[in-house]
Amino acid sequence: MLFEDLTAFVAVIDHHSLTRAADALSLTQSAVSRRIQHLEQVLGAALFDRDSRPPLPTALAHRVYEQALPLMVGARRLLEIPRAGAAPAGTFRLGLTQVVGEMVLFDVVMRLRSAFPALDVKLHTEGSSSLQRQLADGTLDAATLMLPSQAALPAGLSGRRVATLDVVVAQSRQRPLVAPRAGIAALAEQEWILNPLGCGYRAALERAMGGAGRELRLGVDSHGTELQLRLVAAGMGLGLVPRSVLRHSAWREALAVVDAPDFSMRLDIWVAHTLSMGNLQRAVDLLADAVTDGLAARELP
Repeated sequence: MLFEDLTAFVAVIDHHSLTRAADALSLTQSAVSRRIQHLEQVLGAALFDRDSRPPLPTALAHRVYEQALPLMVGARRLLEIPRAGAAPAGTFRLGLTQVVGEMVLFDVVMRLRSAFPALDVKLHTEGSSSLQRQLADGTLDAATLMLPSQAALPAGLSGRRVATLDVVVAQSRQRPLVAPRAGIAALAEQEWILNPLGCGYRAALERAMGGAGRELRLGVDSHGTELQLRLVAAGMGLGLVPRSVLRHSAWREALAVVDAPDFSMRLDIWVAHTLSMGNLQRAVDLLADAVTDGLAARELP
């Protein structure tokens, strides 16, 4: 009711006429007049000098008008939040897995800000499992997740599978630690250079070694694919890297792929989000397109 009263009041001030305000709102003059009278009752003060012809807004009315405008804008934005077709606005809380962020973060941010300038993009990179938890507890609106190939999204999430990564074991070409073809037992004898806990690569490797009765020997625990590959190239340990990322790495000539017959890893990349996105739906769709395009570019020779 207050929103309707304020709408009528602002229209009268904007159009300098109750008649023109009624036409703009597709209401009768009496309906507009009743709304303004109700607003005056709520405020406990007159907003128009009815001794003048036509009635003129009081000094108080101008002060109310100044405060009403941002309230009206905020109310309209509030009403648009559940509408999927509305222009994205407000805050878009977004998470990218580390490896995806290294490949597409710049393009994602630039495309979102260019398409939706009213959108406040808050973005950070983290491990897939942590991002999944943040989606579940509502602290993120959307995120890229890395799941075992052909696995379904967790319950309560929706999204688009945008790519599949073929993850390979890498070692130094000049200082190899294992034979060109090595099983999981031989791989378990060496130290590894991997992302911190929460990384999908690391979790899959630990599961494979645990299934063979072995434990992961961690040499370096650090973010940053290029830093990891530099250390691997120096012979300081084995590493895991998507084949497409290795193809574009500055260290590709110094690295060799290990053929591991009893350990293969294919991970699907999803752009996942909560079930009801409202006016952020178009931003999520653009995010999925940007990640798809960025990863596809990495596949080019």
